[in-house]
Amino acid sequence: MDRKLGIIGVGRMGGAMWRRLHGLGHDAAVFDTATEALAALKADGAEVATSPRDLASRADTIICSLPRSDDVQIALLEDDGVATTAQPGTVIIDTTSGAPSHSRDIAAHCATRGLAYVDAGVSGGVHGAASGALNIMVGASDDNFSAAKPILELLGQTIWHCGPPGTGHAMKTVLNLSNQGKMLLEIEALLVGRAAGLDAEQMMDVLGLGTWKSFLTGPDGRRQFGFSLGMSCKDYDVGIGVAKEEDVPVRTLAAAHQTMHAILDAIGPDADIVDYVSVLEHDANVELPNHGHGHDHEEDHP
Repeated sequence: MDRKLGIIGVGRMGGAMWRRLHGLGHDAAVFDTATEALAALKADGAEVATSPRDLASRADTIICSLPRSDDVQIALLEDDGVATTAQPGTVIIDTTSGAPSHSRDIAAHCATRGLAYVDAGVSGGVHGAASGALNIMVGASDDNFSAAKPILELLGQTIWHCGPPGTGHAMKTVLNLSNQGKMLLEIEALLVGRAAGLDAEQMMDVLGLGTWKSFLTGPDGRRQFGFSLGMSCKDYDVGIGVAKEEDVPVRTLAAAHQTMHAILDAIGPDADIVDYVSVLEHDANVELPNHGHGHDHEEDHP
């Protein structure tokens, strides 16, 4: 693969992608407005750009790992953005959990400048990015998908071409709504069962919670997801927005959306999403087991 790579946004996910590519022998220039993130990668040998415009002069394939679609538009299309210096044929892979309609607009603007924009929703978290085990949902023309695929294959174990621009982020939106909605319902179900006298860990086994169980009741206590409540609520906002655009009633998800924003108001956007469990426990006056602070069957764990 003879491509010059760049990454805009090198927080937890973007930084993990850089380390994955670097470990495979593919160096990428990086840019982020967070100087601490840049400093950490520079210490590991990353080439640091001074702006998206500067990064585009060094790369012909650019990965965006940013919080929101608005951030992507600024980085790509506004003053000092990628489009001011990027050469025609530059491939842009947008791994932001973005709004599909916004992604379609960005794709159209990029096309007028000869840039190949690909919306690529990713799941699998930081571990998946670092190990090349992400699941990647792609929206792009056939040609743009083919151009981006060699890079996507370095980062992901499963890649779906979902359709034209916007469909990758639409698929990620559906996944977010499903996963996050289920998590909230599962916690509430556990609290009901706990109040009714059921063993919490047995309930988790019956419900098949698997990975979620390890975050709730691991040997060292409740474990952080590494994903903020603010970003979780942003994903809900995107999903509810898509439902409104498509005129699809989502009564259950709308209630979950309101619940998450109420929790956001209570504990703030920087809280980890596992922290919302304590809010639900407080409201229900019921506690789930937390091995770091006691257990349902303490006699089993001397």
